[in-house]
Amino acid sequence: MTDTEEAVVSTEDSSRFQDETMDSECKQSSPKTAMSTKGRRLTRREALNLFFALLAWACTATNSTIAVGSSAVVLLSIGGQSNLTSLPLGSFVFGAAFVSLLVTPWIFVKLGRKNGFLVGVAFGLIGTALGCVCVALQSVPLLIFSMIFFGMAVGVGMFLRFAAIELVPTHWRAKAVALVVSGGVLAAFAGPESAQGMKDAIGGDDLEFMGTFAMSGVFNILNAIFTVLISFPTCSDNDDDDGDEKTRASSDELKTKQLPTLGSLLRTRQFIIPMLVAAIAWAAMAMPMSIVQVVMKDVGYTSRQSLTTIELHFAGMYSPGFITGALISLYGPKRNVVAGIMLFAIALAFNFSATGKGPDDSNARMAVWVLGLFMIGVAWNFCFTAATVLTTELYKKAPPLKPHVQAANDFLMFLLSGAWIVSASYIFEAGGSGLKGWDALNWVVVGLVGLMGVFIILDPVLERFESQFNSQPKGLDEEQCGESLPELEVEKATTRTTSR
Repeated sequence: MTDTEEAVVSTEDSSRFQDETMDSECKQSSPKTAMSTKGRRLTRREALNLFFALLAWACTATNSTIAVGSSAVVLLSIGGQSNLTSLPLGSFVFGAAFVSLLVTPWIFVKLGRKNGFLVGVAFGLIGTALGCVCVALQSVPLLIFSMIFFGMAVGVGMFLRFAAIELVPTHWRAKAVALVVSGGVLAAFAGPESAQGMKDAIGGDDLEFMGTFAMSGVFNILNAIFTVLISFPTCSDNDDDDGDEKTRASSDELKTKQLPTLGSLLRTRQFIIPMLVAAIAWAAMAMPMSIVQVVMKDVGYTSRQSLTTIELHFAGMYSPGFITGALISLYGPKRNVVAGIMLFAIALAFNFSATGKGPDDSNARMAVWVLGLFMIGVAWNFCFTAATVLTTELYKKAPPLKPHVQAANDFLMFLLSGAWIVSASYIFEAGGSGLKGWDALNWVVVGLVGLMGVFIILDPVLERFESQFNSQPKGLDEEQCGESLPELEVEKATTRTTSR
């Protein structure tokens, strides 16, 4: 980033940011919070908070697996065309993008953690109601609309992972995140199983899948109950994500420090490349997932077999969360992305090897589908988690811009990945449906994963170029850096005197 792209943050702006943060997160303070908590066990209240947060996140993730896992077959059951099967999932992702841009940057600051998460539950209940109506009216547009609200609900609920660190002492934060994320493993099976078990529970054939949406409403209500039971702290120490006190900017430093503008941060390599890696990881994971049940049905597999495949795919998405944080700490986020690319390659090899059921009903044929989708989920986790860590490194340069950088990252990530996901069913149809369409779709995923690899290769090259460019002298103007101008004028005067 060049000096001409930096702006001096005024004392007034910095103070206003600090005041808003303190008002929303530190309404009360206690001497106990200042005491060292290193090594102590969780109190009963802290343990209960963590337990309820795990259950709330499990409900959020379960609604995600219900919506994502059922949307394609619901669309076909209400008369939708097979070339539209990826459209509900694309709408789900666009809903998450919308809420990331317009809601999450301010909702927790204005309403607090608990009320903010309850707003997310309200979005989910709207999605539930619209889903039930879409089944009753056999309306594809209403299904698409309902998926937008499901995406918005999950977009808000995803912040439970970050809120978990506020519920425990500093030395418990890594464990807290891992425990809360473990709720996603429960959701990998609870969502698809409840959707399958309840799809015929309400009405006859005309109302098939009404029970599926009703179950999403049950999990939304449970989510609200668990959220209410969490005692979110009224005072936060406002640590960085990694809890490193050395990287925390003091109040005086924020008032005098030159901070980059939001626009200059969003134009940097450090923002663009992690955002593109995350977007491609989402697309490469979700494109095969969005149509795998349709493909498996076309080639002779039962709904039970395709459901098992989806369940293990979701398990692959969430289960690596227990180790990816430690791997990133040991080897760095960029190497984790490289490992994720290799895992994508292995998954794609399984996908290209997938075949129809066959007369022998061999378990080996089924295992190829399961391994392919499971490995895609694991690959996504590696790449997405690493890209998230890279993004957090960027906004440490300007702590006041943290929520805006996060919002811009999530919005662009979901917008780009959503566009690719929507195209999945069209690519499948253009490839000839069945296994031919499946292979055509996976070749597109090969291209996306290759593009991700290009970005990772180019990153150090661009870093060196950027370093060399920034090391060159640059002109400064008075408006951007007034304190440096007198020194520059003295240097110019000295040069003129010497030349004479």
